[in-house]
Amino acid sequence: MNVVKCAIILTFLGLTLTSCSGGAEGASGIQAAPVGQAAPTAISTAQAVITGALPQNSPAISWTNPASLDHIEYALGTSAGGTEHTTWTDIGVVTNYTHTALVGLTQCQAYYPSVRAVSATAQISTTLTSTSFYWDNSAPTGLGVPDVSADDATAGSSTTTTWVAATDNCVLDHYEIAIGTTAGATDVQTWIDIGNVTTYKIQDGVNGASFTLTEATNYYITLKAVDEAGFEVIQNSGAFQVFNPATSLPNMVARLDASDLSSILDSGGLDASNGAFNGSVEDWLDTSASANTHHFYQNGAAPNFDGVDNHVVFNGTNQYLTVANHAELNTATTDQRNITASIETSADITSLQIIYEEGGASRGMNIYIQSGNLYCGFWNINNDGDGSQAFTSVSTPIATNTIYHVTWVFDYTNYAGAAGPDGDLTCYVNGSSIGSTTSTSLLYAHSGAISLGSYLNDSYTHTGNLSGNGGYFNGDVMELMLFNDPPDAATVNTIHTYLEDKWN
Repeated sequence: MNVVKCAIILTFLGLTLTSCSGGAEGASGIQAAPVGQAAPTAISTAQAVITGALPQNSPAISWTNPASLDHIEYALGTSAGGTEHTTWTDIGVVTNYTHTALVGLTQCQAYYPSVRAVSATAQISTTLTSTSFYWDNSAPTGLGVPDVSADDATAGSSTTTTWVAATDNCVLDHYEIAIGTTAGATDVQTWIDIGNVTTYKIQDGVNGASFTLTEATNYYITLKAVDEAGFEVIQNSGAFQVFNPATSLPNMVARLDASDLSSILDSGGLDASNGAFNGSVEDWLDTSASANTHHFYQNGAAPNFDGVDNHVVFNGTNQYLTVANHAELNTATTDQRNITASIETSADITSLQIIYEEGGASRGMNIYIQSGNLYCGFWNINNDGDGSQAFTSVSTPIATNTIYHVTWVFDYTNYAGAAGPDGDLTCYVNGSSIGSTTSTSLLYAHSGAISLGSYLNDSYTHTGNLSGNGGYFNGDVMELMLFNDPPDAATVNTIHTYLEDKWN
């Protein structure tokens, strides 16, 4: 009889080695017992959230099995590798699994699916855990009504809209915004994803937006908050309209707008929309809707009208427009003025060129070009009881053949007499201040002629007094607005945004 004799000689890291002798063949040697079970790899979960009333199915989970196994076990926990919801369950030899008819879930709680491999000898692999998922069955709440009171909409942009943020029981993902001609509609601009913000201005050509707004039309912002599960809550704004300086800002006293073809008249009284219009601008009608109309007219050589770009073109030699004196414009003392002009320079930005001027040798305000710079000037040389204000100005370099929007603001609304504080003067170009200066004096009545495109009957610049007429503008004027009200920087920015959308 053959007797097999074995002795355990080493046990290390789960591997048992034995030495045996004897047996049918009298063999002897070292043999290895089975090793531990290899684990699955490359696990993934199809989605991060499930929705709807319970019971619900889990997201699909998939993985790669090891080369050898008996079956896979699955568990679900509220911690990585945990079994708090579902203990280890034999699901057979599969590489994907959907846990059906889930109940007992808590909204927003993270749940972690795990799998492990089990061998035929009940050896268990290490645990492989996937990314978590959660259950959500509730929409966001608390979204505020969109506030459209900024009143800064233009043809190519909505009014700046702000709102109180929504809250969500799980994860608020983003906001979407749209424009309609009725509350809740999206007929002007369909939904666009704007991220997680609480203020937004929709702009044509930005973030996929494509639209054009028109004046005197009611528009509405529709806003929705969307959570990660796709639930949403919607709020609608009140009506807003395209910003119109004549109706949105106080105390406009005159406005020339070259986009209004009916306001451009030739020597025969035909407007620029008439096929027989001869191209000269004999009269440029005031469209401000002020109680008093202040039409500008040629009093020498008339500028021309560019009917392609709708610009009034001055030749830099002898063309200008003027307007009758009036207390709203120049023949009454004032503590405030806003002169806003949209212009385009020519190839010449070196010679002296007056864009707009009111006053004469004693007092006035002007906007002009000289030596490659644009200037905003003010002077009240005579002492009218609160001191003499020498010519003062601010300036900035400019370029040839370029559109600029300029606002020159005089604000002495804090006037308290000769011993009081000074008044403020600030010039803005394309939405930004180019500098400020001060005045010791109000702007007193000045019956010197007002001119668009030159100076008439004397003027002043940083180089000194100018006599007679001259300084003819070589360039285009698209719009001129005169206000007896000093806007703040935010309002100027709104005005310039409106003008940029319109003329650039």
